[in-house]
Formats: sequence, structure tokens, C-alpha cells
Amino acid sequence: MIATSSLPKSPVLPYATPRHRNRRTIARLFQQRDRSARSLRWLLAGLSCWGLFESEAIAQQPFSATIETIQPKDAGIDFIHTDGSNNKHYIMETVIGALALFDYDNDGLIDIYLVNGSPLPGTPPNLTATNRLYRNLGDWKFRDVTEQAGVGDAQYGMGATVGDFDNDGDLDLFVTNFGENVFYVNEGDGTFRQRTDRAGLFSGERFGAGSAFLDMDLDGDLDLYSASYVRFDWKLHKIRTINGKEFSVGPNDYEPAKHFLYRNEGDGHFTDVSDHSGISAIRSPGMGVLSADFDDDGDMDIFVANDQKPNSLLINDGAGIFTNEAILAGIGFDRNGKANGNMAVEYADMNHDGLLDFLTTTYQDEMPVYFECLGPGLFGDSTNIAKIDPKLFPHVKWGVGPIDFDHDGDLDLFYACGHFLTNLRFIDDRTDVKVQSFLLANNGRGRFENVSDSAGDFMKIVESSRSAGFDDLDNDGDIDIIVLNTNAPPSLGRTVVTSGAPSLLVQLVGVKSNRMAVGAVVELERSDSKRLKHVVHAGRGYESHYSNRIHFGLGKTEPTTVRVQWPTGQTQTFSITPGSRRLLLIEGESLPVQSPGTATKP
Repeated sequence: MIATSSLPKSPVLPYATPRHRNRRTIARLFQQRDRSARSLRWLLAGLSCWGLFESEAIAQQPFSATIETIQPKDAGIDFIHTDGSNNKHYIMETVIGALALFDYDNDGLIDIYLVNGSPLPGTPPNLTATNRLYRNLGDWKFRDVTEQAGVGDAQYGMGATVGDFDNDGDLDLFVTNFGENVFYVNEGDGTFRQRTDRAGLFSGERFGAGSAFLDMDLDGDLDLYSASYVRFDWKLHKIRTINGKEFSVGPNDYEPAKHFLYRNEGDGHFTDVSDHSGISAIRSPGMGVLSADFDDDGDMDIFVANDQKPNSLLINDGAGIFTNEAILAGIGFDRNGKANGNMAVEYADMNHDGLLDFLTTTYQDEMPVYFECLGPGLFGDSTNIAKIDPKLFPHVKWGVGPIDFDHDGDLDLFYACGHFLTNLRFIDDRTDVKVQSFLLANNGRGRFENVSDSAGDFMKIVESSRSAGFDDLDNDGDIDIIVLNTNAPPSLGRTVVTSGAPSLLVQLVGVKSNRMAVGAVVELERSDSKRLKHVVHAGRGYESHYSNRIHFGLGKTEPTTVRVQWPTGQTQTFSITPGSRRLLLIEGESLPVQSPGTATKP
């Protein structure tokens, strides 16, 4: 066995970037501190990174939530995932497993879309191996509506994301495959129509990965970024033999593939602008994708988690031209200068400093990474400072959720784990194909404690897990969990806040901005003056989509105001009535709409 340690090999200082706006950022960061104070700050940061010094004692708050297991069959979910394998160790088997949580029929209940594999060469046909859509009936009951909705794609599914591309109030669905893209347009009557070719999203056979909708040109409609993994066809198949046992190979054994960027023309059609935007020149084994304004310059940028290559931070110049600044920003590598086997990506304020941080999940023998934001466009690896449990080190980490499970006002961390090497036991006895997931509780200052063993029976499930999705599936105000497991049913977790602390769910409707308000920054101020910040995403985690509604834990306080910076740049502040638990905020309207949990089209 290999001994692990939470101590890094060396402290890491943030990378600087030569772009003019980031030079101004650096000046703003340090102009209020003299040279000696600045030196002391970096010394303490370095000591903390080594785990040798803490500037203040950190008192752990009790974690006051449990996550209960809901049996999928009892909920009406009969989905069984398959990776289509037959011991030939194809590379697509190693990266499969995504989902989408969204309200496809606008009834106020979050529905579940599960992405499936299909039989690979040499595997017998499996007519049930299709993607599935389950309509939420309420009270943890779901019904399979795949056939009537028309979304049962039977290709080898990789990723899924959701966006209202035509601003009609209905959410549309984009699926990537080892095969061809599929784009489903929501008709608003419970059905979808396949419009891949007609919408201009056909890209031929490819090894698809994560995708994200974003308004890259701020024209009020959603464009689409779609990552690819590697270039593969059956003639290129490889295996690796170790001590007489066969194993799948990784992305470094193949050429990286071209990624795609599509501009929405506003007429039901997209144009491929991959070459013009510079995206075609950036080839990498992409996985999770997420978009937001990472450098605070008013336009949408793109983060791509790359497998065994540096992450990509694609910075928008405002005219739709993107430049990869990941290494300059400090998020290409971890603190040891290593390009990890990156899987998922999330973006959240983990330590209440008002700045949004990155979280990435990683392969075995790698820690999941917490890239703390040090200023717009500047990040540093604070995984050790945050005391992320080194028990995660030997496992493969996939889905990640920065969620306030116990409503105390800070974001906890859920990690879905599991391996894919069927002969793993012959080369590593520290982990397994099927393992438990992890739940880490936040102490309120961005330090974490592993509470997996005391957080309910859901955390005792042992599966080979992949993507995880998070939303309020029963409309009781807390955030529940669904995990897609390979070659098994999904896992459903119902969250119960044992302290009784309330929450606020906020849904946005753009008017001048895109209807889904993707890219909006939502900041809540509570009665204790604490501020909580989130961003609206369309595509996140491990090649998945979830959480259109913004969730704030309130603790023992009440909400006072919600400030929204819309994608157009307009800022609105809404005064909130004490006792509010669900709000619909419409761009340009002065008053929030109290929502009982049933969606309407304003």
C-alpha cells in the first residue's frame, strides 16, 4: 500500500496573467497593502498550504442533515445502466455516465433524464439500452415517459445538457454520444422533436463529452459549446497488459479531438463558429464543461476539465474569440504542477469571500482540487488549506456537488466515486470498482470535515458511481441527490434537514437576457448581513445538467434582498418579504413573485 499525506510537496502561488484587465486586477488586489503586510500574507498562506499554520482556530459546526435512500423501483424508476462491455476494454466504457435534471413540462417538479450506453462490438443486442426520461409526479413517484416524449436515443450516450435555445419558456435537450449529437426541441406539450440536422448541430460521428449553453455574444439567445474526448475508431482500439492482465488505456494513447462552438442565429438555427472563434485550435480530451464570466469583464467564458491534460480556461474577448488562459490563471495544473485526470467541474463560493472558486474531480492517486479564487481571473490550489479529506486520494472521483445540504449558509461537498478497471484488484488494493461516495461538511470558512459515516444510509451505498445531480426533487426546500451508477440502477437520496433550518429557492426569467438567465449572478443578503452568491449554469458537473433554481440555506436568519446581475449587465435588487421560501424573479420587474412550487410561464 502507498502511504498518503495531506501535505503538498510545495506551496503554490497564483500565476499572473499579462492581459490588461488582469494587470488592473492585480493592482486592485494589492494596492491597499504595503510591502511588508503583503510579504506576511504570502508567508502565512504558504505555511497554511503546508498545513503547518492556521491563523485562527477553526470550530467545526455540527452537520444537521441526513440523506435517506429512496429505492428506485419504489419511486417508479426501472432504469438499469449499461456500459455495453464484453471484456474487450474499449476506452468509451471508462468515461460513460451522465444525467440531466430539469422541469421538461413546466409543472414545477424536477424531472430526470438518464443517459445510457449501448452494446459494443461483440456484445449481444439490448433493446432496453436507451436513454430514459422520468416525469416527476410528486411525493417521490416518477413515470417513464421516454417513448411519448420522443427522447429515447439508443446510441452510446456520453453527456447531456439543457437550455431554452429558442426563448419560448420550454427547456430543450442536447445529448452527446460516441456517435452523433442529438438535439431535442421541446414542443411545450410534453413531447420533443429531434432537430439536430435542421438546427445545424450535426457534427458527424465523434467521441462527444460535456457541453454547456451560454450566451457568448450577449445577443439574448443561447449558443452551445460541445467538448470532445479523443479521436477513436474500432481500428485504433488498444489495450494494456500488466502482469498478464488486460486493462483499458487512457486518453494519452489517442489523439485529442476537436471541440465545437455553435452560434445561435435566433431563427432556430446554429452556425458552427469553431474555426472563427479559435476553439478548433484548442484540442484536448475534454470531459466536464461549465460556463460563466470568470474574469468579471462582462462576457461568458468557458472552463473545460481535461483528462490527463491541463484544464482549459477559454477567455472570451467580447467578440466571440477565445484564448486559453488556464495556466496563466493558475488552474491548468494542481499545486504540484501536475495535469490531473480531470472529470467534473463546479463553480461556487466555498469560503464566503464573495469570489467564486473552481472544483474539479480527478482520477485515482490524485486529490480532487479546490482552486480558490484570489481575484477576477486568478486562482490558487487550496485543497490542503481547505482540509479536503485525503481518504479521497486513492479513488476515482466523478460527480461533485457544492450544496448547502443542512441549510446553515455554507456549501458542503458531495463526491461520487467508482472505478472502471475490471482487473483493478490485481494492481491496487486501496480502492475498488465499487466504493462509497463522500460527503464533506463545510465549517463556514471553507474548511471541511468528512461526515460520510454519520450522514444517513444513502452514504453507505457501494456502487461504481459516475455523474451526480442535485435539485429539490420533492419540493420540500432542501436539495436531494441522484447518482448514475454504471451497470446498475441509479441511487436516489432524499435530504432531511434535521435542524429545521429553512431555505430560499430562486428561479430567474430573462427578458432582454436569454430566457433561462444563464450566466446571471445571484447574490442573497440575509438578516445577519451574510451574503451568499451563485451563478446560473446550463451544463455542469460531470458532463451533466442540474439546478436551474438557485438554492440558499438560511440558517436561523431570513432573506432581506436578492441582487441579480443579469447577463445583459443590468443589475436589479429585489426586497424580500420575511418568510419567503420560493421566488420567481423576472428581469425588469420591480417585485418578486411568490411561487408555491408550481411553475408558470410569465
